Amino acid sequence: MNPQKEQETVLSSVQKAAWFAGYYHTGRFADGAIENVAFNIGIDLDAHSPELESFKLPSIRMSGRRRILHVTPGLSMGGHRQLLYQWIYNDRTSCHSLALIDQVGEIPKQYYEIIQNSGGSLVALPPSNCYEKAQLLRALARNTADLIVWHLIGPDVISMVAFATHECPPVVLIDHCDHLFWLGSSVADLVVNLRTLGAELTAERRFASCIEVIPIPLLESKNNMSRGDARRILGIKEDQIMLLSIGRAEKYRPYGVYDFVMTANKLLDRQQDAHLYVVGESTVGITPFLNCALHDRLHFMGSIDDPSIYRSAADIYLESFPFGSQTALLEAALSGLPVVPAYAPLFPMLVANDDALTDILPNTKNELEYIKRVEALIREPEQRAAFGDTLRKRLLVDHVGNGWLDRLTTLYQTTDLLTHNPKLIPTSTCTMTDMDISLSQWHVEARKPNSPSISNDDVGTVLCHTAFVSKAVGDFATALRYAWCAVKHDPYRFLAWRLLLIALMGRTGKLINRGFGITGQLVQHFQRWHELLRLHLYRRG
Repeated sequence: MNPQKEQETVLSSVQKAAWFAGYYHTGRFADGAIENVAFNIGIDLDAHSPELESFKLPSIRMSGRRRILHVTPGLSMGGHRQLLYQWIYNDRTSCHSLALIDQVGEIPKQYYEIIQNSGGSLVALPPSNCYEKAQLLRALARNTADLIVWHLIGPDVISMVAFATHECPPVVLIDHCDHLFWLGSSVADLVVNLRTLGAELTAERRFASCIEVIPIPLLESKNNMSRGDARRILGIKEDQIMLLSIGRAEKYRPYGVYDFVMTANKLLDRQQDAHLYVVGESTVGITPFLNCALHDRLHFMGSIDDPSIYRSAADIYLESFPFGSQTALLEAALSGLPVVPAYAPLFPMLVANDDALTDILPNTKNELEYIKRVEALIREPEQRAAFGDTLRKRLLVDHVGNGWLDRLTTLYQTTDLLTHNPKLIPTSTCTMTDMDISLSQWHVEARKPNSPSISNDDVGTVLCHTAFVSKAVGDFATALRYAWCAVKHDPYRFLAWRLLLIALMGRTGKLINRGFGITGQLVQHFQRWHELLRLHLYRRG
């Protein structure tokens, strides 16, 4: 096999292993056992010169300003692209460029404009394999930047390999996913966390050489729509209590006792004048995950690029749970809304935890306290307004305008002294703290409706989860063994039979799992039939 093809195969395997460790928590947040494999390929990357004839390196205007190259997989939905935009918008002292590694879809026009105004260039790497993209990114970094700002939002073996050389500008890694395993400690000269809680985990578990914290930059809207105008446009009555929650679809999926829809139903039953609007998830999207009927005053509005009109119309903001949203909560608080954070977090970093608000915005201990806190704000309009104003003033100090720029200036004082020093990192062992166990449990069922669910039957759940994870990585023999054990343990549990069927069929079973065509429909019908049969046998017993 061609040596470059062999290396590409290895890099693809490292990427898959990192993805697996990120979404099926293994008790590790960084690990030299897989990262060093990719690092060593990066060390030898220059031995095979990239073919740059078809890839024109941009020319960056030399103006004596700091030249920053921001690197990110793409500009998909999420807080990272807002942070990136606000960073460039606020910082006029530097020349900013942007490299997109795996951009899917059209690049928003405003990013071209803001980067052009900064004097930099926006480059989307052409479709290619990991090895060739790493070569192109390395050439781009060497020719266009004094500082690399790597916005990490998931496993990214391409950037890690590209920066595994001493002949490279200093690399600052922005940790947008501080609750997940990731690659990058070996090449990051500075890890920047967006909250102290994340920095503490980075110091303990990621082998980082240097750590800083900077708040998420926010933009204070200059043209806020009035509450009345926003409600008229949305068709919401003036005297209606409007509750609002904003977050990606997966953030509302139930986990064990944490069920956003069920809690919302209880709240709305108690508060007859209240409606709850959820932006980011649709009724169709949430339906497969429901454990109860949707309340007629619970409205899922789907994904909306700019939800500011909903913030203008709302009375109270509710954080999503069991998976929270830091940026969405901060934007709501900055708009002057009183905020109710998620209750009793399963894992501290799964919910919002901002340094500016932690002392005045504690998480309630349970669902009942959560509901009572919302009800207290509903009953007291003056308290709502005062609390919202307090939250907003807190954020103006560090997250907006000159306050945030002062924090950025302090960060640049550190980065200006950095020299790039990539290095191997230690092999990590599995750590099983309560935090690790809780995060692992979250991963058991948070990704899709067919994942094994947490119940009082711990043995059955472990057996099903082991079969599920083994199937996910293609180890169908192990999946078959544990699925059979799960069936014997509880023959009335549909998931065990389903996993057994998929394991028996091997890779062909993946088609069933995705629900293709008539086969997928038959599986769904079989599931309904099985649940009815189980209920019938239960009643007879």
